[in-house]
Amino acid sequence: MKPRRSSLRWLTTAVLAYMVLAFAWWAFELWRQNDRLLGLSAQLLELKHNAGKRGVNLTALRETAEYQALLARHRKHQRMILSEGVFFTLCLGFGLWVINRAARRELSLARQRRNFMLSITHELKSPIAAMRLALETMALRPLNREQVEKICANGMRDAARLQMLVDDLLLAARLEDNWRPHVEAVDVRQILQDCVANAQVRFPEARVQVSIPTDFPLVQADRLGLTSVVQNLLDNALKYSPPGEPVRISIEPLSGRQMRLTVADQGPGIPDDEKAAIFEKFYRVGNEETRQTTGTGLGLYIVSQVARLHHGNVWVRDNSPRGTVFVVEL
Repeated sequence: MKPRRSSLRWLTTAVLAYMVLAFAWWAFELWRQNDRLLGLSAQLLELKHNAGKRGVNLTALRETAEYQALLARHRKHQRMILSEGVFFTLCLGFGLWVINRAARRELSLARQRRNFMLSITHELKSPIAAMRLALETMALRPLNREQVEKICANGMRDAARLQMLVDDLLLAARLEDNWRPHVEAVDVRQILQDCVANAQVRFPEARVQVSIPTDFPLVQADRLGLTSVVQNLLDNALKYSPPGEPVRISIEPLSGRQMRLTVADQGPGIPDDEKAAIFEKFYRVGNEETRQTTGTGLGLYIVSQVARLHHGNVWVRDNSPRGTVFVVEL
């Protein structure tokens, strides 16, 4: 996309430069015409006051009311040319800025849609192919109990992956359609346990360290939304964490708010210049064609939107010594 952006920037600059130069020439010609008009008017006034006489008293002529009126009109035209020039230049610059911003936004959306299509194709194709292969293996080959259990475990992992993908797609669509939380009393401890169990199906070797007070009260929230927040943050942390490195997830009560959820990993982290964009829809860090981890770019978007609709906040910071920490307050 960089060549297209460069072409757009150069085209916009060229158009702006041409129009500014054209207007500058037009303003210069108007200025000259105004000066010529003053000169001709002064000559006519001179002929009027000195008809039949030789020689001209310019000092006396310039002190007449008629010449002062001509001079005032000349200055008024100068001010008009300058003010119209400034106004036209500002309007031109603003219009080109709006057009350029809209074009860049369209290019960004087109790139995001392309990345989404690439990622969603991979996300759907891989587990479907794996489950089909597992079913064909079970149908065509005699297997012992251990082999059947292993194939079933792999199938459950792929099914859980598909289920999470479908849930994210449905919730993302509902978020665009004026979704509102269905607030009810929710057991956060149970949601956290279920999410960790689902995550360990997908990541059998994952190490998840959970911290939550034993007497943590029920919170008022949307069950599906809160589950999606926990599941997406936990899934992201596990995807980007190196093998054997623990992912820490904790929940604590807050005064003035119901809870604070913190998910910390030891992954590669997020560059500072991309932290502001990771909560945008379809946005993913890096290039879709070279990225190794799976994903659709919907997870963090869902997290931010669910938190916002609960009148909460979400932000990201660097972990120590490495990695990323996501914090959600509801």
